[in-house]
Amino acid sequence: MTNDPPAWSVREPGLAVDSPETAASLLSLANGYVGVRGVLDEVAADDDPATLVADVYEEFDQTYAERAYAYPEVEERLVPVVDAWRLGWSVDGAPVDARTADDDPGLTGAVEAHARELDLRAGVLRRELRWTSPTGGTVTLHNERLVPLARRAVVATRWRVQAHDDVTLTLRPVPDCPHGAPEEDRAAPGLRTVSCRHEADGSSVRQRTVRSERGVAVETAHVVETADGVSPVWHHRGGGASLTVDLRAGQWLDVVVLAAYAGGEDADALPAHAHAVLADARQAGWDGLAREQAGVLADVWDRGDVELDGDDEMQQAMRHSLFQVVQAAARVEGVGVRAKGLTGTGYGGHAFWDSETFVLPVLDHVLPGAAASHLRWRHATLHRACERAAELGLPGAAFPWRTISGRESSGYWPAGTAAFHVASAVALAAVRHVAATHDDALARDVAVDLAVETARLWAGRGHHTAAGFRIDGVTGPDEYTAVVDNNTYTNLMARKNLRAADELCARFPEQAARRGVTADERRAWLRAADRMTVPYNAELRVTEQSQDFTHHAHWDFESKGTARFPLDDHVHYVELYRRQVVKQADLVLALHTAPEEFSAEQRRRDFDYYEPLTVRDSSLSAPAQAVVAAEIGYVDLAYAYARECALLDLCDLRASTDGGLHVASLAGAWTAVVTGIAGLRHDDGALRLAPRLPARLTRLAFTVHHGESRARVEVRRDGVTYRLVSGSGLRLVHDEEGLDLTPEQPEVERPLLPGIADPPPAQPPGRAPLFDAS
Repeated sequence: MTNDPPAWSVREPGLAVDSPETAASLLSLANGYVGVRGVLDEVAADDDPATLVADVYEEFDQTYAERAYAYPEVEERLVPVVDAWRLGWSVDGAPVDARTADDDPGLTGAVEAHARELDLRAGVLRRELRWTSPTGGTVTLHNERLVPLARRAVVATRWRVQAHDDVTLTLRPVPDCPHGAPEEDRAAPGLRTVSCRHEADGSSVRQRTVRSERGVAVETAHVVETADGVSPVWHHRGGGASLTVDLRAGQWLDVVVLAAYAGGEDADALPAHAHAVLADARQAGWDGLAREQAGVLADVWDRGDVELDGDDEMQQAMRHSLFQVVQAAARVEGVGVRAKGLTGTGYGGHAFWDSETFVLPVLDHVLPGAAASHLRWRHATLHRACERAAELGLPGAAFPWRTISGRESSGYWPAGTAAFHVASAVALAAVRHVAATHDDALARDVAVDLAVETARLWAGRGHHTAAGFRIDGVTGPDEYTAVVDNNTYTNLMARKNLRAADELCARFPEQAARRGVTADERRAWLRAADRMTVPYNAELRVTEQSQDFTHHAHWDFESKGTARFPLDDHVHYVELYRRQVVKQADLVLALHTAPEEFSAEQRRRDFDYYEPLTVRDSSLSAPAQAVVAAEIGYVDLAYAYARECALLDLCDLRASTDGGLHVASLAGAWTAVVTGIAGLRHDDGALRLAPRLPARLTRLAFTVHHGESRARVEVRRDGVTYRLVSGSGLRLVHDEEGLDLTPEQPEVERPLLPGIADPPPAQPPGRAPLFDAS
């Protein structure tokens, strides 16, 4: 992947033959409801299915060596649906295929030029292929692909084929009707085609899963235009259709394919819905859809673009990261943000706590409507979380570790069911969203319920002792230290959750009464919060990640065979669980999400202690480490981690991008720079900032929002400028100094905050940041 300044695109100059699956993830187009991987059109759908619809999933039996009580019976997994937007092309009878061309040009044809570009401002994937058939006829195929962010269920493609010689051109719209499953496989889980129709002007396909009984209806339109004097002819054969046209040199053929996808449970209603969606898309046409897309993205970049002078590679990566975060979330009404977005089937297409903890803080700033939609989806699954808590013998709501519908899909309980912190992640995401957006309707209709039921979980999950309120037998974010007592991150998030529930009940007494909240219950929440145990090693003067964590033996990284990463691929968990080795930021994540609980001195001691223990075997680690490092003053270390987040998929750092993008890490790049290096925090009706500048950058600029007001922040070597862009005024806090931006005094300059002179702590051997920040 390459780029040219100003880094508004991701380009593939040639075919990514080494890893076409990775390229397909990076060049994906999606909107949170429907997604299309960046595959070549000539790739058979059976080889690399490309289209995912967020609410079309199948159930597969969970297999256990030893089954026990309350283990999930099934796992939900996204299943690819028909790629109705595909077109296959032939020239003089020879299939156009950039993958096999040049093997024997006399038989397969030759690629004269080929490139693809993902345009981050237009939201369009463009492709240009100049191809010569075995008979010598040359054509250039221009293709644009679009998944509208403004329309929930549409995929659109536009082709122009330009003839450079006299050729006979054939196109085959929509794959042939898929064959039914073999008789012996018809009861097996999966997606089956129920009906299929092809005509000259379009097609329709109906599919249905076997076990989950989810359906999808697809309606497709083909709009053909030609140069004067060109007469295309449609042919029908079996379950397919094709178009043939004779083109003379200089003549052209245009084809627009519009596909509308409707998925869900009510199979009978889906075709009509898809038909209506397609009719609206046809009325807009390609040009209308493209204008809508550019308009949505113009607002995204206006709100969320981060300008970085001095590092072109990072500039491109930051924009690609934010673009993919938006694509994962723009239209998640009723379905929620998934860990891979809809860029692949990695993690089964599940949503995790990643969404609330890492993605929603970015969406609150850049695309707040999408954050609200995700929270409303969580609220719609609250009854399932309450059922799960009851199954575990607990009050309140226990949200799942991984899910599509709201049911638990994790078959590994030590890092699934025991990770109760997902409950507070959901509740506190709603609280944070309300603070950032002042969305009173969501506070009343969603946040109260989420906070109350998760507070009930914590009140029932913990217990009081003479020393305080304990929460035992849980797994924090660090999955290398599972099923522990008093995980500090979990306990501090539970404390915030309990207090937030009380505050929301005071603010919305009618909603609290509807949930059956009593004054005694609220007093019990506050007592638990006030007495929450936070383990501390007084001798080392560091906060314990969990009870007695600092008394565990250290991991010996120098011994032969013990420094191969990720560690859990080479070492049994029984060894990892008893050592001071951290898979991902845990105590450090608490420093990020609950900064009010720690003094500046304590934050530095804690970070310095845990940094040499943290191996970052999870992509969720670097964002928190970046924020805390920056706040302490290790600015270049923070920037190195920010680069790791942003370049994780563009450089395929974990050799897993083929299964889809790491959306939380991509969101973490924005957080690392804006929350970490620039120090942005929402606090008591004001925005706090503490901007620093890493050595590699000469300038950092972005926009901040609070209510109806907006300001521009520009960080340079010679100082920081705050400028009111719109609104009646904005209260800012620069470091500890309050500033008021008004229309009368719209601009203020302040000095740049220095970094810390001391060098940062070292990372575990072999786990230094993957990019030099200097």
